[in-house]
Amino acid sequence: MRIKSTGWTFAFAALVGVFCITTAAPSRAAECPVSGADLKKALVKAAEEDTTGLNNNYWGVVVDRSGSICAVAYSGKKADSQWLLSRQIAAAKAFTANGLSLDGAPVATASLYPWVQGSPSGGNPLFGLAFGNPLDASAIYDGGLGKYGTDKDPMLGKRLGGTITFGGGLGLYKGTVPVGGLGLSGDTACADHSTAWRTRIKLKLAPAPFALDFLTFGDVNGHPHCPNDAGTQGVAGD
Repeated sequence: MRIKSTGWTFAFAALVGVFCITTAAPSRAAECPVSGADLKKALVKAAEEDTTGLNNNYWGVVVDRSGSICAVAYSGKKADSQWLLSRQIAAAKAFTANGLSLDGAPVATASLYPWVQGSPSGGNPLFGLAFGNPLDASAIYDGGLGKYGTDKDPMLGKRLGGTITFGGGLGLYKGTVPVGGLGLSGDTACADHSTAWRTRIKLKLAPAPFALDFLTFGDVNGHPHCPNDAGTQGVAGD
């Protein structure tokens, strides 16, 4: 789905919701919104359908509403068929999107990009955001390679944190209520967003009545273009 708009209207609207809503939502039990098998199935299918980027494989990570990792999968034939480093990046993207998404106000990691860049005048209002919630890597590489992306992945049940400010992370929703986050990594930042968008739809966990957490391309006020990004899903403007 490709939506035309002016500038970064949708990204701004989502971020206004994050930083201006002051009433707390009712407490909700943290349950994993997907199973590992369902994540794997949706991720593989989405990766097959997406034609953007470098045609790489992906890591997909889901966190529950508390930010704990509850599902990990990969789209390739084996754990090292995709960049191994992308496993932890996907986890941080899921944590970021979940942590900044509120009721009716989803935030994609892609929409953060223009807000965190420095400038000669002192930077944008979220400059330095990526350094405020560092990743805890203590459990990421426990165990052998054969456990990665399985129901024995050492990241499962851990809240690793991390903040990523480019494409690939999306909030997961039931209606207007956030229930977790999805992170994809393994290709260009634009392809990560595009394939995550497809994956979320297949999981039936996109915000209702429609998503506003688009990637907005732009030289200054948007996310940078990536190689082979024609047909990127979940885009507003150009």
